[in-house]
Amino acid sequence: MQFKSKILFISSIFFVTIRSVDSINCYQCSGTDSENPFECNEFLDSDTDIVATDCATIHDAQYCIKHVGRFEGGISTKRFCSSLDLGNYCNYVAQPGDKLEYRTCIYTCSSDGCNSAAALEISMTLFIFLFISFMCT
Repeated sequence: MQFKSKILFISSIFFVTIRSVDSINCYQCSGTDSENPFECNEFLDSDTDIVATDCATIHDAQYCIKHVGRFEGGISTKRFCSSLDLGNYCNYVAQPGDKLEYRTCIYTCSSDGCNSAAALEISMTLFIFLFISFMCT
């Protein structure tokens, strides 16, 4: 093949193997973080340094979760990405040795206000197959 034809072929392979996937950006923080313990509150202040970040490290992340209540040995707020819809509910819980029950709430969102975005992902299997086919011709 001529050089221009090879460039056109490789470019075509690249565009054919790209597919669009949905990604979600969520606030990710924990009130039990020893470096910034007061930044991850139940209600984020507008002047906070916390920003919504991409959830690409969580396989098939589609939801943002806010957990307010008792966890990790304290009472605080935790925000994270999830591939599971944990629903919206509150419970009263007590750990062994607790004298009181503590209200714990889970809030799940997936679109409005959860910073949805689009990203591109290359189908590596198809790309490798086409590239090897190209190199063998």
